[in-house]
Amino acid sequence: MDIHNITLRAISQATESEDRVRTALSLFLSGEQIEIINTEGHFGNPISILQARIKGKDCSRFIELFGSKLSESELNRLKNEASDRVDDDCTLHIRFDKQAAYKGTMQLASTKDAISVEIKLKAYPARQENAIATAEKIFSKIGN
Repeated sequence: MDIHNITLRAISQATESEDRVRTALSLFLSGEQIEIINTEGHFGNPISILQARIKGKDCSRFIELFGSKLSESELNRLKNEASDRVDDDCTLHIRFDKQAAYKGTMQLASTKDAISVEIKLKAYPARQENAIATAEKIFSKIGN
């Protein structure tokens, strides 16, 4: 697999159920531990950041999972936007709809209320253009 690791992160606002956010995040995981970081928002409101890291062979399972659960149009959107989604650190950024994930559905986010996914790509040498090629290679394998 052309991936070092995958980090998933979701924020639970004070008005949200942390258990519901955990359920949404769990849609993407297969036994990985969810870490909870308690902090404060801009106005002093309590927020929890739930995150998990996927490593090794589980990265392939994650790619297969979202490849099988996303609609064809959303997979095409990711393929077309690969160059915009990979940063200078060779990380591919995807945001999934948190409410849809809670309901067991995987779809790309259209709001800020999202599960953010950072996929650290293997690219040698580690340059953005090489990482974009890696992302395009991953996307070409899924959906076929």
